[in-house]
Amino acid sequence: MTRTLRILTTFSLVLLLGLPSIAQGDDKDLYRDGSVYRVTMVRTEANSMDDYLEQLSRMYMPMMKAAQEAGLIKSYKLLTGGYSNMDDFDLMLLVEIENMAALDETPEREAKWKAVREKVRASLGQDAEDEIQATYRKIRSIQGSKLMREQILR
Repeated sequence: MTRTLRILTTFSLVLLLGLPSIAQGDDKDLYRDGSVYRVTMVRTEANSMDDYLEQLSRMYMPMMKAAQEAGLIKSYKLLTGGYSNMDDFDLMLLVEIENMAALDETPEREAKWKAVREKVRASLGQDAEDEIQATYRKIRSIQGSKLMREQILR
């Protein structure tokens, strides 16, 4: 009887200790990690959305296109909408990156980004770049920026 009780107790203990690992495995099976997004929330000054979009089309969008062609990013998007309150943003920039490892600074990646920046600067010229940067400061404020990971539910 004592031996049976010991075997039953040991078996019960093994089962109880194993349950948390089984439950954790079930949670992880609910989703898989997708792309990483750099999300930047921007608030434009009153009546300046068109001006800001024009400036983005001159410098930011060509840079994102070149970065995508160089394989540095997967995609980029620009979303606009009205304010939901006085402290809200009205424009969101989304840059899709394959994974967190693609954010690591490596000499190869840094060289690619440098080539992208130089390509855009060469097409614009220094005076135009300075003008765009000055305009950015006047007509928009960055409300925040964060990295977010897409979760793909199974």
